[in-house]
Amino acid sequence: MRLADALRVNQKRVIAFTGAGGKSTAIDRLTKEISVSSPVVVTTTTKLHRNQSSIAEAHLIAQNPGELSRLSTLLGKHTSVLVTGEVVEGESKWLGLDQSTSEALHTITKTAGAVLLIEADGARGCSLKAPAEHEPVIPAYVDLVVPVVGLDVVGAALNGKWVHRPELVASLLGLTMGDRLGLDHVASLVSDPSGGLKGVPQNVEVRVLLNKAETPDRIAEGGKIAGRILASPRISAAVLASVTKPNPVEVVVGRVAGVVLAAGDSRRLGQPKQLVNWRGRPLVWHAVQAALGGGLSPVVVVIGAEAKSVRQVLAGERVIFVENPEWADGLSTSLNAGLSEVEEHVEAVVLLLSDMPLVDEALVSALVTEHRRTLSPLIAPRAGGHRANPVLFDRVTFPALHAVQGDHGGRGLFQLFSKVWIEWDESILFDLDSPEDLRRLRELE
Repeated sequence: MRLADALRVNQKRVIAFTGAGGKSTAIDRLTKEISVSSPVVVTTTTKLHRNQSSIAEAHLIAQNPGELSRLSTLLGKHTSVLVTGEVVEGESKWLGLDQSTSEALHTITKTAGAVLLIEADGARGCSLKAPAEHEPVIPAYVDLVVPVVGLDVVGAALNGKWVHRPELVASLLGLTMGDRLGLDHVASLVSDPSGGLKGVPQNVEVRVLLNKAETPDRIAEGGKIAGRILASPRISAAVLASVTKPNPVEVVVGRVAGVVLAAGDSRRLGQPKQLVNWRGRPLVWHAVQAALGGGLSPVVVVIGAEAKSVRQVLAGERVIFVENPEWADGLSTSLNAGLSEVEEHVEAVVLLLSDMPLVDEALVSALVTEHRRTLSPLIAPRAGGHRANPVLFDRVTFPALHAVQGDHGGRGLFQLFSKVWIEWDESILFDLDSPEDLRRLRELE
């Protein structure tokens, strides 16, 4: 997967990179990917080493807003432009832009439809860092912050070879110089308000880049770190990558919610199918177990006609109940109610029906795994050439899901978005709609 896709870069996005372990290389990789279709401006709010001048096709030196006048012309001739101040006296580094020049740069790039990439602190080639008091310098107009960590620091000693400002890291984590850095240490530092989240403006998205995921062991370690840092609601996702490679991203680990639709009155069956007992438990319980066991979090159960009874049979389960007073107006109302509850903090959602007891956690887990690998807009199981449920909907589809009306789920979106199929056995085609279906279900107990 491209880094641009994993970071969900779109036109006019402003991205600040912080941390250590590959910021400059990540910016270089992202510039190459984006500039094929959109202009890119690269800058720094601190300092940039002179050997990074080749990160863009053109270089503009600007010490004040007036010296940015050539930028529009340069963007007309080049796909990428680096903008810095003068060389720092006594150092082989370009000076960053002051606040007024930085804000003027943002205005010009936005008008030009360019993506703006900002290196917001330094790390002296280390793989992990704690920010000093003056760092990072993240402008208020940024809409995405990417803290970077090099996974080769896992297992390394806490010293200046691996860690920039190791004494600050030791203080934040309660360690002693020379101690070995474990997964929990890295995860704690990245998600600490005085560490990886320092200086991030409110309401700005954070996607952590776990770089140097070059071996199966590193990828596995990165996955464990990702699971830990997602405990912080400020972090949307963790990107496991090796940014020196083309298509560098291995997986994107983010929250995938489950929405169990259990609000209907089951007129065709003649009894509430979400409450039908099978193998000693009501069907809605089986749907919830598939969601929880498949790694979905949070899990929402949308209730309506049998709200009280559903609450009772799911008492003690790790679910959020959402009541839909408009359940009689069709499935779309329950879909909207459940999606509204979770959409702000998740990468995707899996919609589960409460009348498909043969859908299990293995299938749900397969959907999540495929989404982490591809970020495909739609991922659905297929059996015997027939599309089945449940379906995973990436966040790019959420506006279209909200537009669904009546007694329709998300099947209309298959004509609007690209999709990936998960081939599965035909048992998942079973759903409970009629007395005959109920007889067949009893035979499977």
